[in-house]
Amino acid sequence: MKIAVVGAGPAGLAFAGKYGDAEVFEEHLEVGLPRHCTSLVSGRSAQVVGIPERLVLNKFDELVVTDLEGRRIYFGVKDKVYLIDRPGLERWLAERAPNIRLGEKVTAVRSGYVYTSGGRRYGPYDYVVVAEGSARKLSSAYGHVVRLPGLQVDVKSDVGLRSITVVYNQKLSKAYFSWIVEIDRGLYRLGLADTCCTVDKLRKLVRLVRGTPVGKPFGGGVLAGPPLKRLVVGRTVLVGDAAGLVKPLSGGGIILALRSGYVAAEALARGRPHRYEEGTLAARLRLRVAFAAFRALYGQRLVDRLLAVLNGGEYVAVDYDDHVKTLLVAALTDPRAAVALKEALRYLAGNRNVLHLL
Repeated sequence: MKIAVVGAGPAGLAFAGKYGDAEVFEEHLEVGLPRHCTSLVSGRSAQVVGIPERLVLNKFDELVVTDLEGRRIYFGVKDKVYLIDRPGLERWLAERAPNIRLGEKVTAVRSGYVYTSGGRRYGPYDYVVVAEGSARKLSSAYGHVVRLPGLQVDVKSDVGLRSITVVYNQKLSKAYFSWIVEIDRGLYRLGLADTCCTVDKLRKLVRLVRGTPVGKPFGGGVLAGPPLKRLVVGRTVLVGDAAGLVKPLSGGGIILALRSGYVAAEALARGRPHRYEEGTLAARLRLRVAFAAFRALYGQRLVDRLLAVLNGGEYVAVDYDDHVKTLLVAALTDPRAAVALKEALRYLAGNRNVLHLL
């Protein structure tokens, strides 16, 4: 079959490398740039999908959740969290995708044809794999995924924070959260996502850690889900962020992007595209549960109440890729779990529409 791939990010390149004979369209002139995400992945998952050790910049075994106003919860990470070289990852994946058209921005996909901003038409293709990432300009026609403006910057600071710090503070983000990740000793990656004013709020976060920016801010849309109900529509196949395959509670999607690209490539290589939807069904159901938790925790700021109830607790993040599982285990291993559960049930009783997301 003749296949086109829109986007040379992790999902698109994973597909092209696995399929072996696909034509990839990338709007930028260089694979891996511009930078978008924080680039944190589960250590266990990174090993499963084969991310080379040389692309791992740092490893973390703890995570702190705080409001920066005295309340905090500690998580020991069972299988470590890796900070990876995201541009390097994409360049590594590109080595296995021999047919990449750089500087070709796709503006439309219709009836198996790909149309670019230069006025050219390519095709026809048997299938077009949409892997445009968080931009979702083409994939938005296939379903809604919550998208928040996100922005981050690397700074030098003597704040003394270690590993990963997740901040829930409405002065910094009303709709989501902000983060502080130790890249190296004295060097941190700061970021946040919210519905508006990310530039001003990022400046406030930089001031809070007494940071001096290193380089320019970078970012893009942070997706929170839910995953699309259909991933194969006619001749169009959606993978990665374009399909809403992201972790709602953190916005992370690199591992999901790689896995979806690999599963889709195998399904199309066998001439059975429906196998792609079947192969991702369990993951999509878990992501829908996580999206319901996202609405509960952030929509009504239930997370603020839970921080107060579980303040000072120390837990184990049993599965960094499954935040709902980690939160449930944390609650069930703490005597204060009954109070936390009561707060959650009170929210769900008054917001039954959240359950419809499942």
